Amino acid sequence: MTRTVDQPEEAPVTTGTVSVTDRSLGTISPLVFGGMIEHFGRTVYPGVWDVERDGVRADTREAAARMGVRLLRYPGGCFSCDYHWRDGVGPRSERPTVAETFWTGLPHRMAGFGADSQLASGAEALGRLIGPAETNAFGTDEFLQYCLDIDAEPFLVVNIGTGTPEEAADWVRYCNVDRKSPRTVTWWSIGNETWGSHEYGHDTPSAYGERVAEFARAMRLVDPAIKLVAVGLPVSDGTEIMASGEEGLGLTTYAAREWNSGVLKACGDVIDLLSVHWYFPGMIGRALDNENDLLQLNTSPDQLAEILRDTAAFNDEMVPGRDIGLSLDEWNRMVQFDDHLSTNHPLGNAAFFAGCYNALLANAERAPIAVISHLVNCLAPIQTDDDRLFGTAAFLVAQLYEAHARGTSLAVDVEAAAIDVPPLDRLAPDAMTLGDVSSPRQAPVLSASATRHGDETSVFLVNRSVAEAAEVSVLGAADGEAIVRWIDGPDLWAVNTLDAPETLTVREKRVVVAQGRVVVTVPPCGVAVLTR
Repeated sequence: MTRTVDQPEEAPVTTGTVSVTDRSLGTISPLVFGGMIEHFGRTVYPGVWDVERDGVRADTREAAARMGVRLLRYPGGCFSCDYHWRDGVGPRSERPTVAETFWTGLPHRMAGFGADSQLASGAEALGRLIGPAETNAFGTDEFLQYCLDIDAEPFLVVNIGTGTPEEAADWVRYCNVDRKSPRTVTWWSIGNETWGSHEYGHDTPSAYGERVAEFARAMRLVDPAIKLVAVGLPVSDGTEIMASGEEGLGLTTYAAREWNSGVLKACGDVIDLLSVHWYFPGMIGRALDNENDLLQLNTSPDQLAEILRDTAAFNDEMVPGRDIGLSLDEWNRMVQFDDHLSTNHPLGNAAFFAGCYNALLANAERAPIAVISHLVNCLAPIQTDDDRLFGTAAFLVAQLYEAHARGTSLAVDVEAAAIDVPPLDRLAPDAMTLGDVSSPRQAPVLSASATRHGDETSVFLVNRSVAEAAEVSVLGAADGEAIVRWIDGPDLWAVNTLDAPETLTVREKRVVVAQGRVVVTVPPCGVAVLTR
């Protein structure tokens, strides 16, 4: 529960209180610390696979392990809707090279999307940047070995666009029955973003749901123990996220309730989770380059928390008694198409990524899977050239949460000031955004969550102010010595780079909890975790 309180005008810092309760919000699934490896742009080659050495890049694999990635989704993303898994198994010298992938042709199919400089350079050139010829050097076996190496659960997405139920069932057999692969696979998604006309396999909600049921029958005949995910849309009782029949940008979509109800009526009895994707603020056609933009970004996880709650409630309404949860299997910050080629997350974005994890912890009971998209290069927390890498602010946030968000998620009561959030301006004429970003609003300056694992309690604190530090009184921890860890850097726009990979770092200090209280200072746009 969050309650806003008045602050004295002369206060040099904002103050607030976070009270840790014993109310359980559910057991935390380690699979919320997921990433995606997709054959897109520079993600696989050279991000994951060293073409010259014909093997996995050890440095990015070790970085993924350090980041705490506990689930990997593959081979997409949109790439999966035209991917045939047999192309990526067997001796690498005998695997086919596929000249045209899903991504190669997408700019032609969505000409004008985002009014962006990259698209303006020409659809064919862009298609080769995001959809280069696929050599299939990295396929099922390489992916599953990668998962073993970093201790991550694999999550495979089957081709419902140009594939068949038999092809999907054979993939299950290859992995789980014939055991020709390095390990078995529990989690399988049937399609990706089929609500949109950009995707092969796009259909009406009921037709897609019936197709899911058909795939499910074939796949479970091979292995009845597998877990299945169907494609959904984010439901919000506040703002409709997608508009029914919305055309333009070469894209047609469905309203969330219309889509989800049709899908769940057709296959709600055979799936385990419903997928939702969430990229904020969406394709606005420009970089986030000022403090007002940071206020919009860093308070947006409130929308995500609402979406997770409302979508799960809608699942219960449509399929009572089944407790169909959510797979947030693509989420990230997204603003312009250039981000899809490479991006960086400055210190001032840390509050956004931490807020998203707080939203997931608040919905721990219903959202057991979450996947930041991507893992390496493009929109990802790990950025590389051919032989170097660095982690962005998102990488450091993920590290902090994965290391300490274990066991049970606990409810917290937050008392904090409200801050004014100006609208986003200078949007592209054909901007595609999630919800209303063009109206002013207010939001609490603090976001928080808490977890308990054995005798250890961790309290995560996020200061969303761009101007003031926050002095937070944390109540409810056991007396004694505790450790505060926070992400530090020179200023809100500071970033790690290939040449300076440790400009942003995690620092720590020891504090003392006395009479169940300790004060933690969190810098502007800052993230801190108190562990006792």
